[in-house]
Amino acid sequence: MALYKGHEKFNLLLLPPTLYFIPKEYLLFYTLGYLFGTFFLSPDLDLPQSVPSRRWKLLSFLWHPYRKVFKHRGLSHFPFLGTLSRLLYLLLLCLFLYFFLVGFTSLLGEGISEGILSYDLPKIFSLLSEKEEAFYFVLGIFISDLFHLILDLFW
Repeated sequence: MALYKGHEKFNLLLLPPTLYFIPKEYLLFYTLGYLFGTFFLSPDLDLPQSVPSRRWKLLSFLWHPYRKVFKHRGLSHFPFLGTLSRLLYLLLLCLFLYFFLVGFTSLLGEGISEGILSYDLPKIFSLLSEKEEAFYFVLGIFISDLFHLILDLFW
């Protein structure tokens, strides 16, 4: 396994050549996804002391259940499935927190929970999934993961 700084440098070095294949109107979304994938959503999130895990700072505890399910170099390091597992985990985490907040605030009073319910999170995710910008953001995450795994394979 390459040291994580090596992964970051390798990914940053390969970002400019990939931009050639991305339509100009989606360069920003692709680049943001690529950088988010490189620095925060790495396959190494399955290790508690990895650099990406530490970057989550106080929120790193949110990845503890993920680490229990996905062992290092397991499915989390499988092309596309590993990325998909992390994205689905984040989606489920957001939905859980949303419904937890709705339930908790309903105990405090109807006005508060109605305010949270006005943000229909499932509908927002559904609308996002139809946007090309979201596709290129996720593509950036996938490509950055692929480069991480390629470096792991040859290092």
